[in-house]
Amino acid sequence: MEATRVTEICSNPAENGTGTGHRRTGTGDVLRPMYVDQLTRMHLVRSEEAIARGFGRAELVRGTGETWFVDPSHGEGHYWFHPIEGDVIVASMDMTLARRAEAVIDTVPHLAFGIYEHAMPSYCSPQFAQSRSELMGHDWRGGPWRSSFDPGMRFSSTSIALGPEAVRRYAGILGLDLEELRGAVTGLSGSCGAGGLLPALRSLDTARPTAAVAHAYYPAKVVECLSLLVSCARGADHGAGAARLSDRDCVEGACRHIDADLSADLSTKALCGIAHVSEAKLISAFRNIKGDTPQGYIRKQRLEHGRRLLLARDMGIGDIARAMGYRNQGAFAEAFKRAYGVTPRAYRKSSTTPAD
Repeated sequence: MEATRVTEICSNPAENGTGTGHRRTGTGDVLRPMYVDQLTRMHLVRSEEAIARGFGRAELVRGTGETWFVDPSHGEGHYWFHPIEGDVIVASMDMTLARRAEAVIDTVPHLAFGIYEHAMPSYCSPQFAQSRSELMGHDWRGGPWRSSFDPGMRFSSTSIALGPEAVRRYAGILGLDLEELRGAVTGLSGSCGAGGLLPALRSLDTARPTAAVAHAYYPAKVVECLSLLVSCARGADHGAGAARLSDRDCVEGACRHIDADLSADLSTKALCGIAHVSEAKLISAFRNIKGDTPQGYIRKQRLEHGRRLLLARDMGIGDIARAMGYRNQGAFAEAFKRAYGVTPRAYRKSSTTPAD
């Protein structure tokens, strides 16, 4: 991928994707048309149409905002965004394209910041890719923007975008100078997870507030994330120690990643990339918070979840082994016997009651 194209992609928050299922219209929409244009050109389809065509997943459609799904002939995944007052958008996406996608869209000026995971950092800039940073901020001045995404790469992000008036409005709410807020966003890096910014941003993806309270919840979350971001930036100005990731934040972020997919690459090296810390820091943090090493925690989680799946009896032992990240059934059986004193097959058989 050309370096100029990489810069173009990450200078624009539309890179964060958008998903839609519940439409919002109105003359006050500043950012939404840009998102919709980008999603349409990348072959995503609104949830209503996707479900009618048989590939949209109803359980992924949120009760607020808009949800979009990738057309299966072009890939897989979904995108969601929630507009606030027409000039703020909270968004999350997770998608993989099967075909190369390119688009040229007209953009408006805005600030954007968030979590960029999987292949996203490498599409931002050589600096981000090298540092493995996943917390990033951008100041996009508007104008035509050309994006290009290669097939087979997974793109995932959770982000907040603010139009010019929104930047002024939230700076006023926080009692900040415009340039301080702008500088905090553009200076964002992985080290700023310290004050709780990383979990606050992740909650935008995991929370499911009802429509009755969403109008209050999301603006409050924007204020929270901006407050944490500015606090982190101010702390960084007083020395690296003030912005250092705490043990609890480090472990909580790694554990969320572990628990989300026990079959994934959960090597210590991979987890260090997720938590943005050294191997020594990660191991020390896990010992302090969990009383165990990262790999010890993973082993316990895999075996405990595997044990529950054995009790459910709706999966074969080989399938359970693969779902828990073991290379084969034998490796799972060996680890299970060391932990529980019996093989998975014997455990399942002993747990079967006469009523079954």
